Amino acid sequence: MFFWRLCKGLSYWISAKHIYICTRCESHFSLTAGTIMHDTKKPITYWFKAMWWFTTRKSGVNAVNLKDLLGFGCYATAWAWLHKLRRCTIRGGREKLSDKVEVDEFFLGGQKPGKRGRGSSGKSVVLTAVERKGRKIGRIRLQVANDCSSDSLMPFIYQNVEAGSLVITDGWKGYNFLDQSNYRHHQVFLSKTDNKFSALSGVHLVASLVKRLMLGTFQGRFEPKYLQNYLDEYVFRFNRRTSRSVGKKFMRIVQQVASTVKITCSQIKNEISIDYHLAN
Repeated sequence: MFFWRLCKGLSYWISAKHIYICTRCESHFSLTAGTIMHDTKKPITYWFKAMWWFTTRKSGVNAVNLKDLLGFGCYATAWAWLHKLRRCTIRGGREKLSDKVEVDEFFLGGQKPGKRGRGSSGKSVVLTAVERKGRKIGRIRLQVANDCSSDSLMPFIYQNVEAGSLVITDGWKGYNFLDQSNYRHHQVFLSKTDNKFSALSGVHLVASLVKRLMLGTFQGRFEPKYLQNYLDEYVFRFNRRTSRSVGKKFMRIVQQVASTVKITCSQIKNEISIDYHLAN
């Protein structure tokens, strides 16, 4: 917990203001130092309340809701807290999807004139991987991409799908470069399929759920540079949907918040990538 202390001392005392003071070098530090709660002006109990509502609400919580729930006078504070928490939802070194995995893409954004589908412009591309367990859906992965080319699709698959798995895609040419020596690849050509609704049903279901979330919780308004944060939060919640213990989801986010590094509002607004070193 106190790895940042320069003298490596193990003994300390606690001041009246609940500040930890090293008995060897007399350096000052707190339990929230070096985490996303660094230099917080609010009582730490407010952070625990925010984490509880963040993890227990089925459809998530937006900044307006959190502001009202916590009684904040400033919308910006609630907004910043939520973006900090969203950056704590993905564990470093998490297990890859395995066995049978569907992969596809979908688009998020308002209605725009012009070409639809993979050639459309002005919308955000979201790559999707869904683990299938028989007729049921297992874990998922979501990632914002620049386009639907093989340069975007192949790294996404290699980073999120275990080697040796069966990867099911549509007939898009971007998947033709999948390494056949590491993956079994099955392509479904929708133009030749009688029942288009059953083909790749897992990724299509997840895409519709994400779109519904963005319309319902966030009223369809989001800045593309923050989209990955929203998707990470959704993956965190979706992959724990079958957990019967609400407390376990809450404890997971608490553990990951304690393992984060400091991030400022300026870094969030500029969407600076932070290496969190989260526990596996």
